[in-house]
Parts: sequence; structure tokens; C-alpha cells
Amino acid sequence: MNRKFDKRIHDIKTQNEDIRKLLTHKDAFVETIVNPVISKAFSESISLAVTQVNGCKLCSYTHAKNALKAGMSEEEVEYLLSGDFDNAPKEQLEALLFAQHYADTKGSPDSDAAGKLRDTYGEEAAKDIMSHLLIIMLANLHGNTLEAFKLRLRGKGINGSSFWQELAVLVNFFKIAPVILPGILLYKIRRNERSYPAELELKEA
Repeated sequence: MNRKFDKRIHDIKTQNEDIRKLLTHKDAFVETIVNPVISKAFSESISLAVTQVNGCKLCSYTHAKNALKAGMSEEEVEYLLSGDFDNAPKEQLEALLFAQHYADTKGSPDSDAAGKLRDTYGEEAAKDIMSHLLIIMLANLHGNTLEAFKLRLRGKGINGSSFWQELAVLVNFFKIAPVILPGILLYKIRRNERSYPAELELKEA
């Protein structure tokens, strides 16, 4: 008997589209990972806001744990996971509302909302926020697909999907690694090369 499963999951087509969005944004994403503009607590708040919409169990656990490590209180985390932003810092509110909107629209936000995000935070911080949105959306649906696959292995497969579709999605996810990881390494090397002459001048002085 099939169990009702009302979370969104990926198929290869939708996953490839989300991967394409991330890789199109690759340079900004790499810079966000290596040299972030927004704080760790801010980025985790964004991840929790999106995860609340998509309902990924694994992401909820992981980002709640990360948020606590970043200095957020248990109460703040619980509010975000319930979709309540009343207790969120005022400077984060516009980003959290946009994150929720982004997830609700399946990654197709209103252009006015995207423009307001840039106007509120500036170009660099807005790039950071978008980078976190892109990766958490991809991770959420990957996590939901993994949950669906585990149910299928227990004989409780969900309607509208299949064993091979879910397996293909789980494997396909990892094709981002050969693109993103070298980019992070190259960014670090270039940053070190830029900082080395300045350090040498200080030592010589």
C-alpha cells in the first residue's frame, strides 16, 4: 500500500534544471563559500526558512544544528522551522520572506521581489543570499527524494515516481562536485597569490 507523501521530490529533468541554475551562478556560489558577505547565522536562517517550506527532514536536522553552533537560540530555530519570522532580526526579515517566496514558487520568484532583495541588501550580499537559496533548494529536494527512496525500499513507494527515477536522482546529484570543488580550490589559490605580495611588503618594511 502506498503511503501518502506530499513533499516535492526531484526527477532528472527538474534536478538538472536546479543544477543548471546553481552552476550558472557558480562563481558567486564559490565566493560565498570561501569569502561570505553575510554571517553564518544569517545564512543558516535562510536555509531553515526554505527547508520549512520544502519539509526536508535531513536538512531540518543539519541546519538546525548548524544554526545553534552559529549562536542562534533553540527558540529562534523553532520559530524559523515553523515559518514564523516574528522573532527574526529585522535586518534578516526581507531575505527570509524572499527565501520563503522562492521556495513557494519552486525557484521562480517574482522579479519585483528579486529587485527588492538587491535594493535592500546590495549586490554582494544579495549574491550570497541567492547562492544559499540555490544550494538549499537543491539539497532539500535531494533529501526528500532520499526519504522517498528509503520508503520504497520498505515497500512503501510513493505515487508518481519509481525506483529507477529516485536512484538516478540520488546519483545525479553528485555531478556538481567535480565543478564546484575545483572552483573553491582555485579561488583559494588565487586569493593567497593576491595576498602574498602584500604580506611580503609588510615583512620587508
